[in-house]
Amino acid sequence: MAVLKDFLRVFLLIINTLTVVIGVAIVAVAVLTFVNSSSYDVEESTFVVTVSIILILGFLVLAIGVFGCISSITQSPVLSNVYSSLLGILFLVELVVLIYVLASEKSTTKIALEMFEEHIDNYYNNTDQNAINAIQSSLECCGYNGPQDFGGSPPESCCGVEDTPWTDCPVGARYKDGCEEKMKAFIDGAQDLIAAVLGFALLLNIVSIASACYIKRNTVPYDKM
Repeated sequence: MAVLKDFLRVFLLIINTLTVVIGVAIVAVAVLTFVNSSSYDVEESTFVVTVSIILILGFLVLAIGVFGCISSITQSPVLSNVYSSLLGILFLVELVVLIYVLASEKSTTKIALEMFEEHIDNYYNNTDQNAINAIQSSLECCGYNGPQDFGGSPPESCCGVEDTPWTDCPVGARYKDGCEEKMKAFIDGAQDLIAAVLGFALLLNIVSIASACYIKRNTVPYDKM
């Protein structure tokens, strides 16, 4: 029993150390995203809400990691209760997000494709074209249905040779396929990956809560020693 307890303490300490790192990373990403908000072509209200949610999630993950590490070291029943409660909150958040991802998979893909098509139609009227260029370069595609979406002058991101205008781009290096199918495959794959990660996180939360409860149950209070 003592060996199992010590093993679970080390396990929780390692897991929660990684959780602290992940929490710090999430908070840093949220802060950097907010600082560079002028670079994103999204509605201000939507942007603020999204970044705020990410920031709150980051602090929650960070708090879980910190309380988890301290409770693993001190074996404090109070800290163990706080840790388990925070894990329970995170579990519910992850469960809600997982259900949402699975339930809205098709609609999310449809909305993303519609937004992309709209930006393609208004490409040369947009002040920020970085997102479209990044997608086309990464997925090696051009336009929504093909280069014809840009009329007679597709952007440089439709060429496989960096910083080369379409007119100077070798025929073999020109992206002739539209981005619709590639984006759909990418988004579907990303959603499947998110669902898998959330599923693993839920399982890990259950194991962590069970481990914390086991350690607490088998820890003799100081007043009874």
